[in-house]
Amino acid sequence: MGRHRSPLKQALDIKSRLFAASRLLTLDLPFLRRVFSFYPDRALPSGDRVRVIHRSLYRYPWMQPEFAAQRDFVMTHNVDAYGPSFFVEKDATERFVAEITDVIVPGHRVMPVDPVTGNQIASDFFGSANFSTARPSISALTRHRMSDDYTIVIPRMDHFGHLLTDWILPAFFAVQQAGLKPGDCLNVVTSDRPVSLILAFVEALRHAGFLVTHRQSQLTETIVVPRLLYANCHTNSIYHRFCTPEVLGFAREHLLAVVPPITRALPKRIYLDRGRTRVRHVEYEDQLVALLEAQGFERFTGRWSNLAEQIAIFSQVETVVGIHSGGMSNMLWSGPQALFVEITAEDARESTALHWCSAVGARYRMLLGSPERALQNFTIDPDAIFSAIMAEMTAHEGLRARG
Repeated sequence: MGRHRSPLKQALDIKSRLFAASRLLTLDLPFLRRVFSFYPDRALPSGDRVRVIHRSLYRYPWMQPEFAAQRDFVMTHNVDAYGPSFFVEKDATERFVAEITDVIVPGHRVMPVDPVTGNQIASDFFGSANFSTARPSISALTRHRMSDDYTIVIPRMDHFGHLLTDWILPAFFAVQQAGLKPGDCLNVVTSDRPVSLILAFVEALRHAGFLVTHRQSQLTETIVVPRLLYANCHTNSIYHRFCTPEVLGFAREHLLAVVPPITRALPKRIYLDRGRTRVRHVEYEDQLVALLEAQGFERFTGRWSNLAEQIAIFSQVETVVGIHSGGMSNMLWSGPQALFVEITAEDARESTALHWCSAVGARYRMLLGSPERALQNFTIDPDAIFSAIMAEMTAHEGLRARG
């Protein structure tokens, strides 16, 4: 999201200045970090407090030879974001599940912290956090202690895709790897007023038979967690964090069981609309949508309020067309019956959707618009894009008919 920011804007970024001032105020002392609820660094606690439950590699299906043409196309003019991580393998993500004892969770960001060192708990890399996840607060005013049962922590997050792939699905995976059985007790700590996906996650665990205590942490409190069930995905790319396809069936079954039932007929073809956003506007998008609607497509926007429709629609959808968005992560509920056509700027291609589609066997194709402009906006030729979509649908139907 930081593309096209001028050096001047980056230099004047108020968050980086506030972060530096907060670090100076706390002098990197754990006691002062707890007083101000400011935890600017990330690391794992000492080894005697970390018990590794599971560690394995998920190798990307899209690195296989049958995806070579699409992979080469997507990786041309690619803008995937890579970050600091000890894990540098480019064709795999490492799954990591551990039990970590004696942890605290500040209520303002709901990120687990080691009270001994004052570091946010992280297994993928060690170093500085950022102001968004580490700003000071008044979370030290009160304390609440959870039971000695396993506790899962889901942080404050308003990005659907990252919440689903970085936290919810790894948490389902951790529950399975920890060997928890129906009837076992489990704690879940979230922010106050959690989004619908988090609430559905809690209810899905209950539907699966777990005795769940859900604590919505307040801004003024710190939660004490004796036993944290920690799950993380080690990768050098933020776009490749999804790595747990084996939990998709379990997650879909129990999520669909607790969300409101869908009474309307579900569309087989949708145009996935990003809705009103600040970035990535597409000139002539409405003209393309009109052409698609004439072919039976429904314009659909994923929102926190229609989570049930998102899961249900994508579980049986046949064709999805859309611009890059967090809502694309719903493709993980689909399968080999589905075709996903992603439209993107010619010089700003990302591999996220190919990564997700290959994981569930869905067919993926990328179509290009103009080069990217300010705020990641670009232009398309609606007639040319429409023709290309129809050709992809015909090819997909032919493959399905041949089995």
